Amino acid sequence: MEGFDPAINYGPNDAGISALTIVLGIIGLISISWLFGKIYEQLAKLFESNKKNES
Repeated sequence: MEGFDPAINYGPNDAGISALTIVLGIIGLISISWLFGKIYEQLAKLFESNKKNES
């Protein structure tokens, strides 16, 4: 009889990860990426307007 090998017999539900958690994680990553892009865009506009005002 072989012993229990957790590396082989370990599924995603054993760690408490469900399909909902995976979907929410993906949506979260997309949202954070979008938010970072919006902040970067606003900072770029701000620096661009400051550069025009100095000239």
